[in-house]
Amino acid sequence: MDLISIVLIAIALSMDAFAVSLAIGMVNKEYAIKLPLSFGIFQAFMPIFGWLIGIEIKEMISSFDHWIAFFILSAIGLKMIFEAEEFEINAHSILILSIATSIDAFAIGITLSILNISIFFPALIIGLVTFIICFIGFLIAGKIKFDKAEIIGGIILIFLGLKILYEHLHG
Repeated sequence: MDLISIVLIAIALSMDAFAVSLAIGMVNKEYAIKLPLSFGIFQAFMPIFGWLIGIEIKEMISSFDHWIAFFILSAIGLKMIFEAEEFEINAHSILILSIATSIDAFAIGITLSILNISIFFPALIIGLVTFIICFIGFLIAGKIKFDKAEIIGGIILIFLGLKILYEHLHG
């Protein structure tokens, strides 16, 4: 697989994490490095896990992976909306968001194993691109000023969950 293809895959995979970075960045600036770094690490390691597990798990997880992402993103989005003034990002929520936004990367790893493509270089590129794009999301979010940014961030997460669900049910 050539570098351009890998970068395009990485950009596509990072869009969910970018949207979450933008939403969280409007609420809390202190995670400008931690969140993109966590997203980048998960986006790098999930394809490796998918690649190692290969075709066996694809059959088991593909029927409900979109539901997992939908429920996680929607739950955090609703929490942001209903706890607008008290919503707090912490290590636990970063971990959950990192998993939710990297499920597609897991599937890419499975696909690459089926195609007999080595995973380590693509995983590195996916992780780096995700980190950069998510950091840019935080920078953009820093320019956005809203009194109720938590509500907007929550709505973004819910719509992202709905988008993932829609794509898997109608794709």
